[in-house]
Amino acid sequence: MTKVKDVVAVLKKHFPEEIASKGDPVGIQIGSLEQNVTKILTTLDVRPQVVDEAVQNGVDLIISHHPLMFRPAPNLNFANPQYAMYGKIIAHGITVYSIHTNSDKADDGSSDWQAEELGLKDIEPFCPDEDGIAIGRKGRLPQPLSAQDFAYYVKDKMQVKMVRLITADNKQTISSVCFICGDGGKYWPEAVAEKIDAFITGDVYYHTGHDMISAGLTVVDPGHYTEKIFKEKIYQKLVRWNEENSWDVQVAESKVSTNPFQDLF
Repeated sequence: MTKVKDVVAVLKKHFPEEIASKGDPVGIQIGSLEQNVTKILTTLDVRPQVVDEAVQNGVDLIISHHPLMFRPAPNLNFANPQYAMYGKIIAHGITVYSIHTNSDKADDGSSDWQAEELGLKDIEPFCPDEDGIAIGRKGRLPQPLSAQDFAYYVKDKMQVKMVRLITADNKQTISSVCFICGDGGKYWPEAVAEKIDAFITGDVYYHTGHDMISAGLTVVDPGHYTEKIFKEKIYQKLVRWNEENSWDVQVAESKVSTNPFQDLF
């Protein structure tokens, strides 16, 4: 019988927990390494709807990108919907394992997947973390685009309904591009320092946008949910590893959208 520890051993080989950014609570969130596994579900976020999906399908192990517990719970009062979700996970014997910034930083991880999705050429590491391992990627577009056309290019490649363009000049020529998955707005000065034409990241704050424009940097914000690519890519890897390691488990990709925003036009 395959156990959680068998699956985690392979995950840790490709996404070492020790390369996660300082303070990032990756790894086992709830559950046990000794638990038996017959069904695995991959997801971006662990939300109540995802847990319901897991329960309905008899899932033993949820593998998520975003950690289930960013902050310690002061209690498990089930009047709190978040804590009630923890209770349901425990009651149904589900283990949750999260791979966050260690996926962003790993070779053939989230950053490389998004670089491929964006069609960048000459891809290199961008923005070293405290341990010297880059948390983003940089590269060049297949052909130069105006800032406005570049924003539509990102929208198309990342398959989102809308993007936000931050620029002082819609006609600025964009050739070199860098990005950080998810919420990487605080790293924009690194793009300026490296004289990169455009930066892609989600969740850019209003006043930060002003600072970016003042510094002459073009930025495209496609939102945070572009990280949904994680659940698809991890699913594909687990299907392959299942066969290679003779785990005899079923692997599924969550069908639940955990995007909290609706884009209305």
